[in-house]
Amino acid sequence: QALEGQADANVPPLAPVAVDSVAPVPTRPPAPVPQAAEIKVAEVAKVVPAAAPVPPKPAQPTLPHPARPVAAAPNTPSWIAHPDGLLAKARNWLFTGNLVAKLGLLILFLGVSFLLKYVSAQVTLPIELRLAGIALADIALLAWAWRIRIKRPGISLPLQGTALAILMLVTFGAFRLYELIPAGLAFAVLFVLTAFTCLLAVLQNAVWLAVFGIVGGFAVPLLVSTGSGNHIGLFSYYALLNAGVFAIALKRAWRVLNVLSFGFTFVVATTWGLLRYTPEHYLSTQLFLILFVLFYIGIAIAYCARQAPRLKHYVDGTLVFGTPLAAMGLQYGLVRHFDFGLAFSALVAGLTYTGLAVALLRREGFGLLSEAFLALCIVFGTLAIPFALDGRWTSAAWALEGAGIVWVGLRQRQTLAWAFGLLVQAAAWIAFLVAMQGLDTAAAL
Repeated sequence: QALEGQADANVPPLAPVAVDSVAPVPTRPPAPVPQAAEIKVAEVAKVVPAAAPVPPKPAQPTLPHPARPVAAAPNTPSWIAHPDGLLAKARNWLFTGNLVAKLGLLILFLGVSFLLKYVSAQVTLPIELRLAGIALADIALLAWAWRIRIKRPGISLPLQGTALAILMLVTFGAFRLYELIPAGLAFAVLFVLTAFTCLLAVLQNAVWLAVFGIVGGFAVPLLVSTGSGNHIGLFSYYALLNAGVFAIALKRAWRVLNVLSFGFTFVVATTWGLLRYTPEHYLSTQLFLILFVLFYIGIAIAYCARQAPRLKHYVDGTLVFGTPLAAMGLQYGLVRHFDFGLAFSALVAGLTYTGLAVALLRREGFGLLSEAFLALCIVFGTLAIPFALDGRWTSAAWALEGAGIVWVGLRQRQTLAWAFGLLVQAAAWIAFLVAMQGLDTAAAL
């Protein structure tokens, strides 16, 4: 009891002290303290972020060290180093993937072309069976290439192009070399093969498949040529191939295919013109030339339409300016024996490009192309005058034209335009002085 009394006596003074002094401290004071701390931290945070970004920024410029190899390549020409260049794309395609397979496909295509001629002299099997066997084996090869298109596209795409080119070769050889099929059937089969090549290339978005098929098709007449010089069959076949290139251009902006087909068409046409052309071939040759020019004008417009949304290089200068240049060179050989032939040719070209410029002027994305067509119409209109008129009329017309171009160039603040106008004015003076020398004194006055 004494101990209990002592415990009871000691407990009351200790209990209030423990409850009043100790309990409030852990419960009440901590609540306001963090609030004040949060306010101070927030105030400090408002100040620190303004100064905090300063230290990391000087550390950022120290990172250009890995970018130094890019600056170390100024010795490499831009047309080679640029990843979008034709040479870079061709190099990447050639040296990536199965190089041995690609070279083997090229050798296969060339070997089949010479095999057709070799077996005709060495093997007694009828030519119909030989061609049919090659065609069936090639179709099986094409079917296998289509089957592995997903698992092994690096082999499938070149193999498909090679197979299609061999089918074109067999069809053309059966028509031209051995006369086994009529011309109508041969060109129908070639048209189907060209359309099939375009379809496969567009479906698989494979530019090199189109190159293998179309360019291989362009090489077919050169490999199996007999020297007969049948230009209607040759240019009709090339017209089919160009129709395929135009169909592809409506779906894909593949400039390498457009330029290669343009080069094949006009180089072969120029070579035939220099070696085989005679005046009795004028009408058919003129129609084919007009058709090819329309094809490549259409391809240039289609390329611009596909590239305009990307806002880069959407005018193909090779086709826009190369087509009229190559065509007028061939046109000169066709009409040089006609009176005013060059004058009417230049006038028709100028009117054609004028119509194209007006039609594309107000269409969105075609501004630069319409300006290029407008420049071509001015050039051809300028050239048509001296081809048709003598020096006096030429000087008068060029003086008016030059004054108009200078006025437009100054109004629109286009230095190139008014500089060209001054050049035309200078040419007008030269034409005038040359014409003066051929006149007597009274007429000159």
